Amino acid sequence: MAPSSFTARAGDGLSITSAAVKKGKPTVVKYSWKFHDKSPKYFAVGIVEVSAHEFTLLDHEVKTRGHGDNGKGKDTVSIEVLEHYPGKYVLVLVDTDDFDTVFATSKAFQVKKSDF
Repeated sequence: MAPSSFTARAGDGLSITSAAVKKGKPTVVKYSWKFHDKSPKYFAVGIVEVSAHEFTLLDHEVKTRGHGDNGKGKDTVSIEVLEHYPGKYVLVLVDTDDFDTVFATSKAFQVKKSDF
């Protein structure tokens, strides 16, 4: 399953506060989020190519809490699967059981061939 629309639903209490590509081995997206009491316990992380709306699952299950404090979290996720697919992407946090349910989206960012 892939999100039919990568627009976040209102009221889930998750929001991506930053997402940026970090070169290395592996190349990753470093991202952070905010949450509150009604936020889901877990989320999956995916990436969507902006022009084609193609979804790629990057991490099936991330614990919402425990990656920071005061209602904030941060983590990294490998994007090595995109090595041969440069382009403009958004990071999405989705339901672990239904990838069509989008909790949060990042601002668009560029993945370049030189990032790998």
